[in-house]
This record gives sequence, structure tokens and C-alpha cells, in this order.
Amino acid sequence: MTNFEQMIEYQKLDMELRRLNNEFNKNPDKKKLDSARNDFNAAQAIFDKSVAESEDYAKEIEQVYADFTASEKEIAELEKAFSSAATDEEKAALLPRMELAKARLETYRNKVGNKIEAIKRLLGTCAQEQKKKKTVKEEFDRINAKLKDVKDSFMTERNKLKEKMSELEKKLDKNLLEIYVKARKDGIFPVFVKASVTDGGNYGCLCGMQLSQTNKTKLKNDKMCQCDACRRIVYTD
Repeated sequence: MTNFEQMIEYQKLDMELRRLNNEFNKNPDKKKLDSARNDFNAAQAIFDKSVAESEDYAKEIEQVYADFTASEKEIAELEKAFSSAATDEEKAALLPRMELAKARLETYRNKVGNKIEAIKRLLGTCAQEQKKKKTVKEEFDRINAKLKDVKDSFMTERNKLKEKMSELEKKLDKNLLEIYVKARKDGIFPVFVKASVTDGGNYGCLCGMQLSQTNKTKLKNDKMCQCDACRRIVYTD
């Protein structure tokens, strides 16, 4: 087997692997399994986000509570000063400060109340998503068990193909393999295609486009060329 024939054999194995993967991924139970996995991950993401937001609110409550405590202390000191004031003028001077401190205290109280309510809502969301995760996990496990035999058979065939490709890869021409790998990364598949010949004797590619005169000459001399349209490597015997 020549280097190029080995490359074509490698591509055949790769095509069979792709067909096998596509066939498995089209399995209705596989699609349901993927859907269940996505639902679980979505619920987990909402759960994690809610927990993180709750923790942030808890930290904010700590800060607001510290401010609340400081305001209570300030009001106590102002009230003490008000009680010991010697004149009505001194008392009158203290009243605006007392009112301002009480207003701040009420603001802190409202902030704490609002954040506690927000945490309660987030905890409710956490409980809801946790319940959803449990339900989805049960569905995932049920489908996964049903799919086990199909999956085991798929993995066995897949591993056989991967092993054959791995062994053959050691024997491949490095330049041909490099061309193949790059083309696959660019989404080109199959990479190497045999030139088609029309009734008029014109050479064409798998994509349906006829080869340019330059490529026809290259194909004749080098036995291969790259299609200008689809960038596949066209070859001939």
C-alpha cells in the first residue's frame, strides 16, 4: 500500500467514525439525554447564581447593620445630651441632628428588611432549582440506563476505529497528514476526493465545480490539486 493509499484508508476510517458519531447523536434517547443534561446544568447555574447573590446580600446586611448600630449609638448620645441640655437653645440645636439620625436609622432598617426579603426570594429560587435538579437527574439516570447497551456498543466500535486510525497514523506521510489535519480543522470533509470526469472529458470536484485549466495541468502532472471552490484535494489514479 502506497503512502497515498494509506492516507485514503485513514480518511475512510475517519469517515466511518464520523458516520458512527452522527448515527449515535441522532438516537432519540441520546437527544433526550443531552436535553436532560442541559436542563440540569441550567438549573445548577441558576442555583449557583442565587446562592452567590444571597451571599452578597448577607455581606451588605452586615455592613448596613453596623451602620444601624452606629446610628442607634449616635441617637442615644444625642438623647442623653438633649436631656442634660441647660437651655432651650441647646435643646433646639440638638433636635435637627436627632431627627437626621433617626431618619438614617429608619433608612438602614428599611435596607435590612429589603435585603432580607430579597434573600428569602433567592432561597425560594434555590429550593425550586434544587427540586428541578433532582427531577432532571432522575430522568437523566433513567434515560442513561436505557441507552447503556447502545452506548456501550457505540463506544466499542468507536474505540476500534480510533485504535486503527492511531496505528495507521504512525505510517502516514507527514506532509499528507498535515494537509489532512489542517483541512479537517477548517471544516473540510472529506479532504481527499477522486476527480470526476464528465462526458466531455472535463475534470471536476465532488462539490460539482469543474477544475480550472491550471488545476487540470497540476492534476495531470502531480496526480492531485486543490479545488478553487471547496478547497478539497482532488486526486486521480
